[in-house]
Amino acid sequence: MTGVAIVLVLLSGAVHATWNFLVKRSSHKVSFFWAMAVTGLLFVGAPALAFAIVEGFGWTALAFGLGTAVLHALYGIFLTRGYHLGDLSSVYPVSRGIAPAIVPLFAVLLFDEVVSALAGVGILLIVIGIYVIHIDSRTWRDIMGPLRALNAPAGRIAIITGIIISCYSLWDKAGLDNDVHPVTLIAFTLIGNVVGLTPSVFFNGDRTYLAEEWRIHNRSIVAAGILAPLGYVMVLIALTTSQVSYVAPAREVGIVIGTAMGVLWLGEGYGLMRIWGSVLLVAGVVLLAVAP
Repeated sequence: MTGVAIVLVLLSGAVHATWNFLVKRSSHKVSFFWAMAVTGLLFVGAPALAFAIVEGFGWTALAFGLGTAVLHALYGIFLTRGYHLGDLSSVYPVSRGIAPAIVPLFAVLLFDEVVSALAGVGILLIVIGIYVIHIDSRTWRDIMGPLRALNAPAGRIAIITGIIISCYSLWDKAGLDNDVHPVTLIAFTLIGNVVGLTPSVFFNGDRTYLAEEWRIHNRSIVAAGILAPLGYVMVLIALTTSQVSYVAPAREVGIVIGTAMGVLWLGEGYGLMRIWGSVLLVAGVVLLAVAP
């Protein structure tokens, strides 16, 4: 990768981890995420509309836009639920890390692709990393402890979130390949977030939480609303100068950053085990990227 691309990708990973940290730190995750998505939509709405008008927006683009909106509605619902139930240093690396392992498996099952030995090692490292993240060093002899943690509500939600990330990654890639402009696609993702979380915010008793969340964390909401689409724009710029096989795994350095934020700034448990587990997970992602 070029020097500029490396900087952009590493910044993107840090930006992604940062807005997830802000969501986790909030008092009411659903209200925060909803307000964050509205802010992001205000940030990218006008450019997205301009690109749609200038470049044209047909039925194919609309279908891809609506599909990604649905997937991101589910993503917002499950991600906020995961952060409500579990730690950032657990939910974030599992949900982000499991996707690169699932996509090759989908490719084998759906498209009869063959996974190389190196890719198999990468998938194994991801699985080991996820396991290590859930090891409690105080009771490390309890070999079944991580499995119970993954089977707990927060663990199950993180896995489901990772599956959703896999689905929208494949769907959005298909949309981009069909000439849907990235900024327009980003707008649809934010629309999905807003629509998906609206029932919880306004009809399930969270309306008072929204006002409270804005009063306490308005700066964080605005920052997260800008950082989320900005981080993706950085990735798109990097892709103009480098291969996607290099850009995608490099961005996952955010897994280590997000885990460290949870451990160091939020005082979450398991400390070094979670950081080492996230390092193994990122190593697995890199092997998947370079595997033939």
